[in-house]
Amino acid sequence: MRLPRRIRARIRDCPPLRLLKSPRRSSQRPESPELATLLHPKTALERTETTSAPDSSIAPAPDAGATLADLLAPITGDMERVQTALVEITTSQATYVQGLVDHIRGMGGKRLRPALVILGGRAVNPDAVGVDHARVGAVVELIHTATLVHDDILDGALVRRMRPTLHSLEGEEISVLLGDFLLASAYAEAAALEDRLASRYLSKITRLVCQGEMLQIHNRGNLDLSIETYLEIIEKKTAVLYAASAECGARYAGGDDASVQALHDYGMSLGMAFQIVDDVLDLTGDEAVVGKSLGTDLARVKMTLPLIHFLRTGPADDVARARAALAEGRGLEEAGTIRAAVIANGSVEHAMNDARRRIREARDVLDPLPDNDGKTILRAIADYVLARRR
Repeated sequence: MRLPRRIRARIRDCPPLRLLKSPRRSSQRPESPELATLLHPKTALERTETTSAPDSSIAPAPDAGATLADLLAPITGDMERVQTALVEITTSQATYVQGLVDHIRGMGGKRLRPALVILGGRAVNPDAVGVDHARVGAVVELIHTATLVHDDILDGALVRRMRPTLHSLEGEEISVLLGDFLLASAYAEAAALEDRLASRYLSKITRLVCQGEMLQIHNRGNLDLSIETYLEIIEKKTAVLYAASAECGARYAGGDDASVQALHDYGMSLGMAFQIVDDVLDLTGDEAVVGKSLGTDLARVKMTLPLIHFLRTGPADDVARARAALAEGRGLEEAGTIRAAVIANGSVEHAMNDARRRIREARDVLDPLPDNDGKTILRAIADYVLARRR
């Protein structure tokens, strides 16, 4: 498959993937009550309010010039240990497979989830953060990366982090198997840890992530999707891994029950906000800035918070045109018109207000923890998630 000219222009400076074969594509494209009891008693719906009025006082804006790398600079040593662990865990004796892994690793990424493992530990007891935190951080990053490889297939995305997606180069079959390889590598590493918490807990979390993805696919094209189901989807597919990352960091640092719960709740609120902002960026962002294919939600008719709000509250004529375009598979073709209508209706601001509320919750839940650099950075990350543009 040859990438479109506009995409090739954006990735022309990326290092080539020398070990991959010629592009080919396969011929096919490819509710759980346990969530509340496994993770937390407070449901996503209970954390949602209906107002869409602007509320800029919810969380202070971060330094406009601060990048995530800037925020994580104090834990550079810990993150380097995570990177070393990632390389060790995914090393393959098969040259071709190693080339695939190197391509995925070369995409870089925010490394936000392993950072939460490190910072969850530091917020509880900085002196207790060590090798196990680096290994667990690598495990959660591999789980996340595997889901991205699979997501790119499901979404038909051609670009991620300014590089061609693996399936656009090697086809869907290889990409599915590479995702499976990353998951298997993660579980093998988790099982090798002396403390088996990560092995037991993260396997349950991965089950929930898969459930969330399946629920989302099942509800593609459901223009009447409820807010409750939308929140269940994003909680499972995104937020639970954020919560698990921060919680594991606290547990491996010997945190007490109250501290562990606080870090878990922080991660859950952060992850929900992250996904809502991600949904907004897919609708309003710039591919050159975000670094991945955008418009896939409209193209695949994946319902997001701004779109749900618009279809429920927008002007009748605008809603009718949007519903017709989405139902007829013209979502991407009509993206500009739909985007303008959603923004004009205040639906993007409604979604961002929801994200702001969750960021406030994430910051506030950290109050009982001791004042240290871990806590400070976690709060700064919350602000970054709200302000990010990629």
